Amino acid sequence: MNYSYTVPMTRQLQLVNELVADGRSEFTFQDAMGVLGTSPSATANALHRLIQRGLVDRVIRGHYSVRPLGSLGTSALTDDLALAVGAAFEGRLHRIAYGSALSELGLLTHPVRTVFVACTQQVRFSTVSRRALRVVIERPQTIHIEADVVERSWCSTLDRALLECAMRVDLVGGAERLAEALATGAREANPERIAQLANDFDARGFAAERRLASLAHALEMPLALRPTVTKEQPTVRLDPRDDRMVWVDKTFNVVWNVSVEELRAVIEN
Repeated sequence: MNYSYTVPMTRQLQLVNELVADGRSEFTFQDAMGVLGTSPSATANALHRLIQRGLVDRVIRGHYSVRPLGSLGTSALTDDLALAVGAAFEGRLHRIAYGSALSELGLLTHPVRTVFVACTQQVRFSTVSRRALRVVIERPQTIHIEADVVERSWCSTLDRALLECAMRVDLVGGAERLAEALATGAREANPERIAQLANDFDARGFAAERRLASLAHALEMPLALRPTVTKEQPTVRLDPRDDRMVWVDKTFNVVWNVSVEELRAVIEN
């Protein structure tokens, strides 16, 4: 007859207590085995019970985080995106980016449901702390341009987050969300830095700069972006996914898929 060993609750709590006493908020499956002194199956059962009780959160396979006091039952991602992403992407060149970066910077009113991470390589997991993950492959040469270290992770700066979302409007949720973020961050954004970043990304960067300039100019935001647009340069769509032509900003030759009044209402509410 086979008997499965169950780690007593006091031992399970000892794991959490020892990690907290050591100042560690994240740990691996092997760490838990070492502290508990139990077999892999018993350790897995203990971690499963701690997760059920809301004391521990599973970030990705083999990586866990201790829940902060007062946040029991919530995901690690709710409290600290950088902590969860840093554990999930340990050893990989990465950056919290696009809509997730805008959310971390406080530029969006509503939370971003998907975790957006730029990385130099593809990964085999599709969630982080029970949230859907979207990985965007990026070159090592650009992965940390205009990115700040946040705990064990990296995150796009304000200027980079705005520009990269203007390059990939689909990764922020459309022109409305881009306008919302720009309206919130326009006073702190640096137009010279954005222009320099745009140059680093060639044609895609220049198109993104024109989108930001068009939004800022038409909606009267305090951001003096002035990219030079010649008659020979093709038009740029505000949202490349949408072929509708509601209005054309002739200053920067940008085709809008929504009216100025609609976007003004978004940023004023």
